[in-house]
Amino acid sequence: MRAEIHLSELEDDIFLCFLKCRTPYNLIQMVTKNDIKLIRSLNQKKYRQKYNKFVVEGEKMANECLQYKKEAIKSLYYTEDYYTKNQGKLAAIKDKCHEVSPKDMDKMTLLKTPSPVLVLCEKLESKFTDFSGLQTAVYLDDISDPGNLGTIIRTCDWFDIDLLIASKKTVDLYNPKVIQSSMGSIFRLKILIEDFEAIEENLKNNKFTFYSAVADHENINKIEFSHPSMIIIGNESIGISPKILDKSDKKISIPRYNKEVESLNAAIATSIILAELKK
Repeated sequence: MRAEIHLSELEDDIFLCFLKCRTPYNLIQMVTKNDIKLIRSLNQKKYRQKYNKFVVEGEKMANECLQYKKEAIKSLYYTEDYYTKNQGKLAAIKDKCHEVSPKDMDKMTLLKTPSPVLVLCEKLESKFTDFSGLQTAVYLDDISDPGNLGTIIRTCDWFDIDLLIASKKTVDLYNPKVIQSSMGSIFRLKILIEDFEAIEENLKNNKFTFYSAVADHENINKIEFSHPSMIIIGNESIGISPKILDKSDKKISIPRYNKEVESLNAAIATSIILAELKK
């Protein structure tokens, strides 16, 4: 056992030494047309579903993935710019690393401006059904905007929410805009894709109180939230479905000071409610 540990450490040291001593030529690899075709196809939901994969781009996002979900990484492509600053992070997945030219990175990227790193990952959804021990959850009822979903993921991470649940009609979790706007929080937060009817009984059995966010109901500033609790956020256009509203324990509202404004953005509303919940 000791010999195996030393060998593994030696391999990592050799790999790092090799990276430090390399010329740009001897690690750069040709990216095949099939590689590029696969990665580019993942800009569409049907191919993310078909291959069960998604793309992560940007130095911060890649480093968050390396730190929290490196087991999900299938391949990591990087240019010399990324390697120069992050070579130490690559040893743990050295067999999955591919240095590519900026020209090839430009062919692969899903962004308008290519980043120096692109990660191909397996999907991350949680499959658990044990809600015991959880104190806070957020349920999203058919959120449609990718930017909103990504921001809500980041917000839930900020407030240390135990679980985010998104309905099956909510915008795809692996939409590139969702990934980018989550700013890495998608790799830390527990996320479940499931419809309300499938989890309602389990949550109730675990004593969750359901709080539905709607307009012109009980002021959140005057509510004493009970725990465990789940905040329900509705679709941007039509709000929370009547079936879910009927199952709510309380309908809660953010006080509106300008009656001319019809509604708040879903992600902003989530942030305000979670700040009150966590007081």
